[in-house]
Amino acid sequence: MKYNSYLSSKNEYSLSKYHNLANKLRDEGHQVINLTIGDPVERTYPEAYLALEESLKNRRISQYPSFKGKVSLRQSIADWAKRNHDIVLDSNTQICSTNGSKEAVFHLALLFDWSEGQEIWAPSLSYPVYASSAGLFDIPYRELPVSRETNFLPDLDTIAEEDWHKCQMFWINSPHNPTSAIASKAYLAKLLALAEKHDFLVCADECYNDIFYGELPTSILDFPESQHWLCIRSLSKRSHMTGFRSGALLSPNTELMKKILLMRPALGVGTPDFIQDAAIAAWEDDQHPKVFSEEYKVKQKIIREALNAKGFDIFGGDASFYLWFSHPKFNTSEELMQIFIEQHLVLTPGTAFGQDGEGFIRMVYCSTLDQCEEIAHRINSLNI
Repeated sequence: MKYNSYLSSKNEYSLSKYHNLANKLRDEGHQVINLTIGDPVERTYPEAYLALEESLKNRRISQYPSFKGKVSLRQSIADWAKRNHDIVLDSNTQICSTNGSKEAVFHLALLFDWSEGQEIWAPSLSYPVYASSAGLFDIPYRELPVSRETNFLPDLDTIAEEDWHKCQMFWINSPHNPTSAIASKAYLAKLLALAEKHDFLVCADECYNDIFYGELPTSILDFPESQHWLCIRSLSKRSHMTGFRSGALLSPNTELMKKILLMRPALGVGTPDFIQDAAIAAWEDDQHPKVFSEEYKVKQKIIREALNAKGFDIFGGDASFYLWFSHPKFNTSEELMQIFIEQHLVLTPGTAFGQDGEGFIRMVYCSTLDQCEEIAHRINSLNI
């Protein structure tokens, strides 16, 4: 048998490596706190479970679900988009249900013809699935440099005019994993103008958009006139529903969505009806993400104060539940990681997301309040 060459050249999923390290240390008897995975441990939105129970209560048969989502789910998403971003989307032709965002992100490249050498573009620090998808489908993948000086977003003005025609998909993740950087309205407007000029698709991965501590971050949904974007949303972070696997694709481009709806049945990604019923309850409520955000704000403050006291240089932190930071005494991400491991805190080195993350490290703080206080205590004990 001859395997996909990408699998032959790749080790384990980069983020799994550090999760597995935490488990190894725990098995050795250490009191480890794993701060590598953005998987909320606090309560899921309670009404989602009530809706799930109600949906299951009288079921006696199990049948295939709609691959694009039941009408009531798609309408709840359309209503949410209108309330929060003042955009009118047709629930029948401009919205599709997904099993969370990861599978949608991975499969999206199947939409396009890549035979003329077109490329997928993404920031050099990115969610690893963008690159994994390109690699497994053997699609050219271009990493666009980012740095603190560029606000950890690609500098669009430094890309040569003659290169833009090569781009077919441009991934933008705002608020950004791993850095929490937020793309401004002006930045997104410039990117969309380029997409319209050079005919590529802006793929907006917005799974963290509803966890924020000031103004609501600008969304690609705030540009209803453009036909060159696709929005990927998820309930995983917004409603603490990572285990439900429920999200959505949204776009005003009906031709694009028509192709998506043609593609997805063959993927076998229909979301079970009872999960869809739980998702409806979550999409219909706008208050619980605000409550979760206020709770995260308190948790971040506890940890941020401890990090500041030890001289760490923290970037951003206005949205999502990640802290991205460096320290003037340490040049590499590996050095940073080791000082935290001494306190049995496992973080993710910046280089796990790309080489432009060297010297930085990411901490997840979707933990309990008590655990955040313990994290701060251990930070105060760091040997710096």
